[in-house]
Amino acid sequence: MVIQIYSMTSVADAVATAEAGADLIGVVVAEPGVVPEAIDAELAREIHAAIRPRSRGIVLSLSDDRDEICAMVDKVRPDIVHIAAREIEPEDCAWIRGRITPVRLLRAIAVRAGETQTEVDAHQRCADFVMLEAGAMGAPYRGVGGETHDWSICRTVVERSKIPVVLAGGLSAANVGEAIKAVRPWGVDSFTHTDLAGHRGRKDPTRVRAFIAAALRGFASTLD
Repeated sequence: MVIQIYSMTSVADAVATAEAGADLIGVVVAEPGVVPEAIDAELAREIHAAIRPRSRGIVLSLSDDRDEICAMVDKVRPDIVHIAAREIEPEDCAWIRGRITPVRLLRAIAVRAGETQTEVDAHQRCADFVMLEAGAMGAPYRGVGGETHDWSICRTVVERSKIPVVLAGGLSAANVGEAIKAVRPWGVDSFTHTDLAGHRGRKDPTRVRAFIAAALRGFASTLD
């Protein structure tokens, strides 16, 4: 049972989030302007160094080039790399995973009726984790929309998957407990709803603490 929180753009926010109890601290490494929370590899390394050993570091790549992804991992040296580009196929994930070991690989998969389970099944041998996220058709990469999706699909995926499943997409302190009860995931992710209102990439400590507390209560309820 893990709590993952994106997306840090400062050491101070990352340390405060780790101290609040987050297990995985996420950053997005990308060119400036690609997304508001994009940071460079040097800052990503600093953030991950600051939160260890209390938390583990995860880095999101938006690239659809496997050599670029591996080069970024070599620079940042996270604990986990998060692959989001739709163009990356399972065989690419397998190649990347072999290349970056011992860094582990999380694959984002969009929740869409009739497609999600097939895609998750295809990644059982080439990823260490999958993350179920909302994703509109045609988007260049998955997630970052702050929207929920069909949790009944996710519950079926969790029941069938042999690798851990992280639930993402529109989760907040108000609904994460309900989501955990409905889906029974290995982990949950917060991105948009723990930011300061109107400031993507800057975390709101009150929202972070509330999310973590609600997630912990949700996970505890599944043990009853």
